[in-house]
Amino acid sequence: MSLASGACGQAVVPSRSAGPTGVVVALPTATGFAPVSPSPIATRTPSPTQTASASPISVRATRSVLRLPAPRSRAVAFELGTSILVVGGLTTAGTTTDSIFALDPAARRATTVGTLAAPVHDAGGAVLGGSGFVFGGGRFAPGSVVQRVDPSGRTRTIGHLPAVRADLVAVSIGNRLIVVGGGTAGGPDARVLATTDGRHFQTIATLVVGVRYPAVAVLGGLIYLIGGSTPSGDTRVIQTVDPRTGVVRIVGNLSRALSHASAFVLGGDILFAGGRSKGVAQDGLWRLHGAGGRVTRIGRLPYAVSDAAVVVTHGVGYIIGGEGHRPLATIIEVSAK
Repeated sequence: MSLASGACGQAVVPSRSAGPTGVVVALPTATGFAPVSPSPIATRTPSPTQTASASPISVRATRSVLRLPAPRSRAVAFELGTSILVVGGLTTAGTTTDSIFALDPAARRATTVGTLAAPVHDAGGAVLGGSGFVFGGGRFAPGSVVQRVDPSGRTRTIGHLPAVRADLVAVSIGNRLIVVGGGTAGGPDARVLATTDGRHFQTIATLVVGVRYPAVAVLGGLIYLIGGSTPSGDTRVIQTVDPRTGVVRIVGNLSRALSHASAFVLGGDILFAGGRSKGVAQDGLWRLHGAGGRVTRIGRLPYAVSDAAVVVTHGVGYIIGGEGHRPLATIIEVSAK
């Protein structure tokens, strides 16, 4: 989440195409930050050779008939009750919104159900105890606000992160919410935070490589961070965080640097999709082979997209909105063949 000057905000690189209203959009891109030293508890392991061989998993990625009520990128999405809530994000005008959309995949229906207490994009979000939590992000600059969203879309501010942070990801493991990745114009924040209530935070680990815009998924009790943006540009590194022990490891490398991708678990596998490489939106769909760190390309998306929200429900992964040259209202469904 960054201005051209490196702060969270809107205007950055002019779009090459106009949005549905004819407005040419300028969208945030990643910026560099000061290096972050490795954690003293982190360990490095040799990176296995990446392979392009066929994967046992077989998936289908198709454009869904379900669409957002309006284009959104850099939003948060989570499943609450029978709906997927899509929270905040950027509009085609490049402005930050407070909108909350509810998607009903079964009925193929999308509606507007509420507004955030504070408009944000590039925030992190996860579900705990039947409520959605939105961490950080910002409107004009990175913020620290923590917002709680109920299934009906009602929202209130409940706390603050220990420091302002945007371009982050949040996940839930057991009875804890874990905040990982992201940072500010001054540098990435390598601290991995845990909370049980959105008000009190504990630092449980430190990333080996501080990154913004990583793709993140949880499998086997480990948090996987795939790529991301670093002070020297996008990275190829794949890291794992063990939230029980605080140990952080580098377990593999991508064939090329990638950031702004979306990761999710489908059928017991970590998949990641889209993203940006050298600033260009990608249409790749990849599988990460767990702790071995090996990656295979298993397909293509219907179109190139980055900065999309993602939710898995009833065995289907929904890659929601995002951006190519502008924010999108389209949704991609990923399912096993």
